Amino acid sequence: MNEKLFVLASQKKTTNHVLHLLLCIPTFGLWLIVWLLIAGSNSKHNSRLEKQMGQVLDYKMQGLSDTDTYKQIKNDELNSQVLQGRVIFVILVVVFLYFYLR
Repeated sequence: MNEKLFVLASQKKTTNHVLHLLLCIPTFGLWLIVWLLIAGSNSKHNSRLEKQMGQVLDYKMQGLSDTDTYKQIKNDELNSQVLQGRVIFVILVVVFLYFYLR
């Protein structure tokens, strides 16, 4: 699983704040919108990676082998997808019933 941690750590994104500051000057601050969008996107991406790395480390600290850790993470992802599907289904049913019984 050390390879997985290395791959996740190498996928982190950084924002070049100096470059964005220099681009804000000639555009009279309009580049600030792009800067904020990129910084927010990078932050969200990095927090997702941190969560995945934390998951791997938690399972490794519990004493699971690399293959068991990989299987457990896949199980967690599948359970999350199933839960998201169920939530979307319930929302669709509620919206349908609202308009049908209205």
